[in-house]
Amino acid sequence: MTDAAGRTDPPQRMCPSTPAANATVFLGMITPAGRVAYVTPAVPAEVALAAAGDSGAPVESRFRLAGPCVTSSCGFWTGEHCGLGARMAASYAETAEPGEEQLPKCAIRRTCRWFAEQGPAACPACSHVVTDAR
Repeated sequence: MTDAAGRTDPPQRMCPSTPAANATVFLGMITPAGRVAYVTPAVPAEVALAAAGDSGAPVESRFRLAGPCVTSSCGFWTGEHCGLGARMAASYAETAEPGEEQLPKCAIRRTCRWFAEQGPAACPACSHVVTDAR
């Protein structure tokens, strides 16, 4: 959206690890190895959730979902940025094997909160996140 002075509003930031209740985008499946197998282009969350079936396991343990960042309504919000994205990027950087820097294909990178705040360092860490929806 552009205002009268020609300035463009920043895009709404997306959380790449949101519970199903807040999800708008299906990012991918959680593999048996605990990593995200991303899908591109973006798939609406309701399409994936409708096909999920009821396995008894939380949908978040099988699917990675994204939704609008809720900032101060989230326990990871520091008041200025996403503490989880920062923590994941820093932790992954300490333990990553050489050569794992290639960015995965991601349907929300342009609007991703973690990417906006942590840059490319967030992406390899993101593929290892499984949302805890308990």
